Amino acid sequence: MKKILLVLVIILAMSSVAMAAPVTNLEKGESAVGYLYWNPNVDAFGGDFGNASASGFYVETAVSDKVIIGLETIKGDKSKTISGIKAKVDTRFTDLTIQYKLDNNIRLIAGNRNYDTDFAAAGVGSYSNSSDKFFYGVSASTSLGDKATAYAAVTHSSIATEWQIGANQNLTKNLDLNINYRYYDQDDDLTLKGIGAGLIYKF
Repeated sequence: MKKILLVLVIILAMSSVAMAAPVTNLEKGESAVGYLYWNPNVDAFGGDFGNASASGFYVETAVSDKVIIGLETIKGDKSKTISGIKAKVDTRFTDLTIQYKLDNNIRLIAGNRNYDTDFAAAGVGSYSNSSDKFFYGVSASTSLGDKATAYAAVTHSSIATEWQIGANQNLTKNLDLNINYRYYDQDDDLTLKGIGAGLIYKF
């Protein structure tokens, strides 16, 4: 039973490998597509599970002067052997979002996050789960000269709060490099934190 409980901890630790898209400045009619990577440290129930990998893509488009809609999908995975049991968890989440610009620097955020988790462990079996959570939040951004923008964002759902700070640096007219730090806290039992990076193409 102890072994099974330990494996279940891994499920909980990995079922929420999540990251929201960076804050991107878009005007009406503009769109952005981006690749994201995150390698957070996973801490569950006071235990350090090391680092996990998560990566994916997102797309956003400004449908008006005030409204931006977006779609993001991220996949994370983790393998670990505990008490002789080799377990692997694959998680994919998909966000549908809408952002409303209060002004050029402040936005309100709302959306739905779908979690899909597949788990398998030798001698224990397999498990799949899918769930949806509504989330909401706010972001703020400011220019750092002519070619860079800094931002901060926070989102909250019924199970978790996520903070993100970052910066977008123009590499070319249409291509940005994103560097960020994220902190994800789920019901005080799970935290994920670490630096992420991405590339954003605007058109």
